[in-house]
Amino acid sequence: MDSTDARAPRTPHDPTPRTPAPPSAPPRLHRRRNPPGATASRALGRWRPTPFFVFGGLFWIGVSLLALSVQACCDLGQHAAVVERLRASLLHPRHPAADLPGAGSPYYSPYALAEGVLARLFGLSGWETVRLAAPVNLLVVLLGLNAFVKRFTASRWASTIALALLVTLWGTEPLAWSGFAGLVSLPVVAGYPSTFALGLALLTWAYAAQLTDPERADPPSRWARGGLGALCGVLLLVHPVSGVAGVLGAAVLVLARVRGGADSPVRHTVSARTASARTALRAWAAWWPVPLGGLLVALAWLPWFDVLTLGADSAVLDPTHAALYTDVLARFWLLGLLALPAFALRLRRDPRDALTWMCAACVAVAAYGWVSGHFTYGRVLGLAVLPAQVAVAVEVTRAGRGRALKGLAVVAAAGTGFVFAQSGAVLPQKWTPPQTRRLPDWASYAWAASSVRPGEPVLTDQREGVRSLPGFGIDTVAPVWSDPALPEKERRARWRATHRYLSGRAGAAERAEIARRYDVRWLLLSRWQRVPKEAKVLDFSRDTGEVLAKLPAREGSSR
Repeated sequence: MDSTDARAPRTPHDPTPRTPAPPSAPPRLHRRRNPPGATASRALGRWRPTPFFVFGGLFWIGVSLLALSVQACCDLGQHAAVVERLRASLLHPRHPAADLPGAGSPYYSPYALAEGVLARLFGLSGWETVRLAAPVNLLVVLLGLNAFVKRFTASRWASTIALALLVTLWGTEPLAWSGFAGLVSLPVVAGYPSTFALGLALLTWAYAAQLTDPERADPPSRWARGGLGALCGVLLLVHPVSGVAGVLGAAVLVLARVRGGADSPVRHTVSARTASARTALRAWAAWWPVPLGGLLVALAWLPWFDVLTLGADSAVLDPTHAALYTDVLARFWLLGLLALPAFALRLRRDPRDALTWMCAACVAVAAYGWVSGHFTYGRVLGLAVLPAQVAVAVEVTRAGRGRALKGLAVVAAAGTGFVFAQSGAVLPQKWTPPQTRRLPDWASYAWAASSVRPGEPVLTDQREGVRSLPGFGIDTVAPVWSDPALPEKERRARWRATHRYLSGRAGAAERAEIARRYDVRWLLLSRWQRVPKEAKVLDFSRDTGEVLAKLPAREGSSR
């Protein structure tokens, strides 16, 4: 057969291309239809709880139980009083602790209004509402911490480590204050607005980090940026001092991560650098909906109080907050020992690291408070520690050499902080160092509230009584804390009159004039104070020895 014959078989080395055969139809697959619920069952079977879900849940249960077991103490009565006044009138609540109008009081925030609505709906007292708010506030803190940490690392353990550091990695001197999340402080203040503000600040930072993520495909919309401003506005209303730190942290996030043309290759000409700076300014200016959203929220709350006037009134509280600047090194040195190297590593990788500059900005505000004498700004330290603790948690979970050594350093520092500063919250006194603070144990004033009707003024200078009685709806002649709804000059005059009445040096006519001026019907006296002749003892406390006495009704009195 001729080799050129088309029907001749080809040799393996025949270069003639072969016409491909038409593709055959793919085999038909017969899929079994899943029975109802089978897919959901498989999805549920594949779900595995994260470490933060397990340990965060245990933490939430444990601290919530601690918070519910703590006796009514400290400022809990003040916040319960706010709820009691809102129960009586949502739109026109009276002063939280005095028989005065409450217009302009910063205590009537959106957070307090929500508590007042819930108290009215479910028939809860002020004490019950604030206590039940503790688990809710703790849940907001946990959600905010987890969301914020996830914006900086993909590690499954970083959020859990950050939670452990949040309550232990501070210093060796305990600090129990509202807005500070140490383990010895958190069970006491869990129901306060400052704890909710702490969680809201973390959620706000997490949202700001999401909007400014360099890997975003599209820039955030104006509505999204306006929503960030609205969150900042609500944060300022809920707790103004925490709001300052929260807004500052969000601003640093935007400035650090919205880079515009600032990251273009370096050019040595002046015109190129100027053009790059203009591009960066335009990128930052595009975030104008943020301040607008915050301003609109603040203006919407003017019927209750003007947030813009809080700066003028903060100076009244400065002497009280001066204690925040004592023993600063002892209270924060363990955190600084680990945070500074962590910040150095992060700045080496990125000179515009957001966590570093967020902490630096908050510390600068606290330093300004110390230099200027406005010690109220020291409370921003409660939020300044958060970026530092998160930075340590992120760095210790980062892969690389020395990971085990970093882990040992973190465990040693956190363990030292727990033993010497925080262990008093959960361990018996015989197992803790002498300087460790315990959870407070105040006596209840329900015995006095059973005799005094809500709205009746009580004259007292007892430290615990003057803080607790307003939580039952009872008024005091001289409130403990300053409030724009009560001019500071008038509040101090009330305290002078109270001390004069109880000093034993005032005559009967002078005491009658003070009682008439403030419409006093009740006296709460210590066991060492003399009962005036015109008063009649009605009850006393077996725990503290305090005496409840009633003054005779006056002609023309409405009570």
